[in-house]
Amino acid sequence: MQQNALPKWYFEVFERYREILQQKEALYLALSAGVDSNTLLHWLYTFRSELPPIYTIHVNHNWHDNYSHLWANFARQRAEFYGFTHYHYEAFFDLEETSGLEAAGREMRYIKFGETMKPNSLLCVAHHRSDQAETLMQRLLRSSGTRGLGAMRDFNTVQFGQYQIDLFRPFLSISKKSLYEAAIALNLPWLEDYTNHEADDMERNIIRNDLFKRMETPFPQYEEAFYQVTQFMQEADDLLLELAAIDLAKIAHNTTTEGEETPPLHLPSLKKLSHARQKNLLQAWIRPYNLIFSQRQLTEFIRVFIEEMPTHQTRFELAPYLILYFQDYLYLQRKSQERSLFQSFQLIPSNNAPSHDYWQQFSTEDLQLVKRQGGERFHPLYRERSQQLKKLLQEAKIPVWERDNCWLLKIRESGEILWINHLGFAKSLENEIKEEGLAPALIAAIPASDNSSSK
Repeated sequence: MQQNALPKWYFEVFERYREILQQKEALYLALSAGVDSNTLLHWLYTFRSELPPIYTIHVNHNWHDNYSHLWANFARQRAEFYGFTHYHYEAFFDLEETSGLEAAGREMRYIKFGETMKPNSLLCVAHHRSDQAETLMQRLLRSSGTRGLGAMRDFNTVQFGQYQIDLFRPFLSISKKSLYEAAIALNLPWLEDYTNHEADDMERNIIRNDLFKRMETPFPQYEEAFYQVTQFMQEADDLLLELAAIDLAKIAHNTTTEGEETPPLHLPSLKKLSHARQKNLLQAWIRPYNLIFSQRQLTEFIRVFIEEMPTHQTRFELAPYLILYFQDYLYLQRKSQERSLFQSFQLIPSNNAPSHDYWQQFSTEDLQLVKRQGGERFHPLYRERSQQLKKLLQEAKIPVWERDNCWLLKIRESGEILWINHLGFAKSLENEIKEEGLAPALIAAIPASDNSSSK
């Protein structure tokens, strides 16, 4: 292939991302049989000498009988043609249960990606400017805010199961038409996926085949304009996050206790911010947990916690989380019925903890982890006398809902309490504490779950 036959945008896109890509250990391409991912396959092949190792992955969902195998075989053949190591997975679903099938397939697909990928690698996906325009229109129709109107980013991270997967979308600035033109000019083979024209996603189907078809003639540059809007919105969202970080540094509690999901917010300080900064900070506070307030939820939250005076019984549900109030602070917690129970513990290196030699005197059966029952007394390392555990938890300002999440490590035979997750070590261990030692860490119970079969 002669370089002068390559589209100009091949080189422009590569130069835009070269430095970031060269810092990665590997690149993986989510490869299908379509023109989008096969053009991306060729783009990666073109610059392979300047990139980390490249691999391809295809997950066959077996949703379309022989077509599924045709597309899967084609993807494997194209990867092998370019000399890339190809990973192929088979997934099977109950096709009679159509509800949630698309989401289940997506989750299975990304879990397989996560299982395959090396650390410090990227998953390359072939979303393009036409996809971005559809996403923006869909978000507009759903009254999304700044974050949503930024649509897809060229780099972002998604979480599926235990896997955090870093995505890379190099073609977001390139139109579908340009991809077709490049593939034809370069004689790249592909297979059309007729399912792209089905109405599985009714909103996108209407946007693509009705709204955008009507816009093509009077507004031929609409895709480019939509893309620019997403870039403006992404920049605005980044600036809002920077502002929220400044505000969070001032009003978030600088430490977290056992069981807290994110630092508590000091409510009196939050009330001093302008209305706009309050809303911006609250959205940023819950964002790490893939949560977002709808406009209705945010209005109700401000009424309950800002405009009125909450009590220790005030609850605000943001499924699967709750926002709770205790002694001037707001806490974000998982709903109690969904929070993990702790069934065991392990000893991990820790500063100012009993030595390894101290713990060696106990066998696994000698120590017992039990949940607080009520009526216990404890003598903390920092106190001169023992006291009722209830009083100690109150003095430590442990929120009411966390006092039931209190776990005691005891010597089974004598019943002596050695450690409590909210209060630390007992006074009896004072002479055993070393600068470098071992401290208990609770191990959460993992609920059993059903997984879709895969071969």
